[in-house]
Amino acid sequence: MFTLIRQELYKLIKKTSTWICLLLVLIINIGLSIVSHAMPEHFLPKELFVADYGANTFISLILISTTASIVASEFEYGTIRNILFQSYSRQRILISKWITILIYSVSMYIFFAIFTFLDKLVLFPNKFSLTDKVQGGRLWQYWLQTNWADLLTTWLILSVVFLIAALLKKGSTAIIVGIVGYFAVALIGPFMNFVVSKWHFMKWNPLNFMNYTDQIANHTVSHTTLLSLNEMVLGNIVYIIIFLAIGLLIFSNKEV
Repeated sequence: MFTLIRQELYKLIKKTSTWICLLLVLIINIGLSIVSHAMPEHFLPKELFVADYGANTFISLILISTTASIVASEFEYGTIRNILFQSYSRQRILISKWITILIYSVSMYIFFAIFTFLDKLVLFPNKFSLTDKVQGGRLWQYWLQTNWADLLTTWLILSVVFLIAALLKKGSTAIIVGIVGYFAVALIGPFMNFVVSKWHFMKWNPLNFMNYTDQIANHTVSHTTLLSLNEMVLGNIVYIIIFLAIGLLIFSNKEV
């Protein structure tokens, strides 16, 4: 298992696209923080700080693309046969990919959280403080909670992407489906809110748990989701496990 994880991490690190994507998000992070410093009345520094100056959205898109390609490309290019010939089970192969993406995603969030903190120190040393009171707590707590919520809800999407990628043999198709699904969730949000208000049992559907980050930002969202923050966390984790398990079953029985 550790050998598979090392191999996956090595392939990820050696890919040029990994570093290009990292650089692009870094440019967006720095650029938006500079714009916020120049025009604070239009680009609110404190609110953008909580969102890591735009980095989190792009991190999600990068992780969707990476997740889709790391699974589907094995079948697209036939490399899955080479791995199977090394006497690794399909379950271990896919689980190693889960762990690789987990390490990658956590690393990305930590890296940009640190860089966002540096943005604050350089550009906004006195504009706002991490101990400012917001959302019934301190800014630093709200910031970390938001990053945690983004990571968790992103993993809910990634678990579905793992499932879709296990079904498909084209990495590009899996990427398109994953990214379209990411934006579709936001578009059908108002309709889903109506459905939940109409039939309360629908509050347990996975799309409703995507509102976790919004509910941290605005606690009144709980009137729409009909869920507490603890239920949001538990529901996300349960659905992640369910979708990963289904993907594992599909991957284990897929034709090479």
